[in-house]
Amino acid sequence: MALVGVVLIVMFFVLTIVTYAFERQQTIGALQEALRGGRVLAFFPNGDSVMVDGVQSLDSEGETDDERRSSVVIIALYDKDRVLAYDTSINSDFTDSEINALLKYVRETDDEGGIITAYNVRFLKTATDEGTKVAFANRDSEIATFAFLLRLYFFVTMVILAIMFLISDYMAKKAIEPVEKSWEKQNQFVADASHELKTPLTVILANMDIMQANKDSTIWEQNKWIENTKSEATRMAELVGDMLFLARSDANMDQQYNFEELNFTSVVEDCVLTFESVAFEKGMTLSSQVAPDLYAYADQTRIKQAVMVLIDNAIKYSGENGHIFVQAEGNQRVVKLTVANTGREIPKEKQEHLFERFYRVDESRTRERGGYGLGLSIAKNIIEAHGGTIGLEYSNEKGTCIGFSIPTKQGREPIKLKRQ
Repeated sequence: MALVGVVLIVMFFVLTIVTYAFERQQTIGALQEALRGGRVLAFFPNGDSVMVDGVQSLDSEGETDDERRSSVVIIALYDKDRVLAYDTSINSDFTDSEINALLKYVRETDDEGGIITAYNVRFLKTATDEGTKVAFANRDSEIATFAFLLRLYFFVTMVILAIMFLISDYMAKKAIEPVEKSWEKQNQFVADASHELKTPLTVILANMDIMQANKDSTIWEQNKWIENTKSEATRMAELVGDMLFLARSDANMDQQYNFEELNFTSVVEDCVLTFESVAFEKGMTLSSQVAPDLYAYADQTRIKQAVMVLIDNAIKYSGENGHIFVQAEGNQRVVKLTVANTGREIPKEKQEHLFERFYRVDESRTRERGGYGLGLSIAKNIIEAHGGTIGLEYSNEKGTCIGFSIPTKQGREPIKLKRQ
């Protein structure tokens, strides 16, 4: 705003100077035109002093009313000894004594033109064969116009400054908004990560204290605490790995995606096969409907990770004796995967937070399910890195469905339009 203000003030002064120069030139132009004209002048008696009283002022032949009402109010002719003749316009309100004073001033000065401040007139003179011809122009119109434009420029400048301030304030808030959100997300991420890391670290330290308190026990006798410690350390390593992945994504760091045309059908079928035993152990059924020969342009490792996140998430949050259904379909430009389960409906107020980090719909059963709330966030990063979209398809009393779509190799290429 300071820079904008400086620019506008400079423009204001430049316009003021230009306007003054323009008005000045207009007046000078009127004087030059009057001096070039053929106005017939009334002649005075011999003598150095100008005796205006009783001398008739004659109009020039062919002079129009507009010319008579111009800013030029007096034209006179004089030589080195005396004033020879003069004429005044119909809009002249100068008295005889004022005219004498004006003519005396120009006869005594060597300037070709200038301003007589005392009478608010501008004069211009030129040499002719008969003598020196001088014209006087009233500056009232020049000053009035200049003052009006000066006020107008100042008003416009203030209005523009006010508008620019409002726009700048709005744009600044809009520009800062993503930074504020990013800062809030970062703070929330650190707080959540600290909370999640605190639990396994507490368990590990507690196990170590127990083992240290039973120094005479054999490794086999303390195997329970060792296994527990190993399990928590593994979970913590997985959490750190997930957080590192998300942090690198936020920083736009290279995630080493190796894009290739892969068999999407095979990837989905392998993932379903991996989770069949998991579902069976939990008393659930896992079925699929995967279209044959689906190909996508993707990183096989990353896209397999995203598919497994969706299936794993569906199994974790499926109801007792639940059913998980995986469906894959597509066309030449895009392939789509949906994973549905028969779990409880996700409340509408929580649906918009589903892909946020460390967010879980059911906080009370977090440890039981073994999740940290990062899976869907990671899947979202992977799918968006592939130029795809991911989201909640539906969630109602029958269950929940989450799906994503990614482009094929042909879908990533721009469409070539045929010329008519």
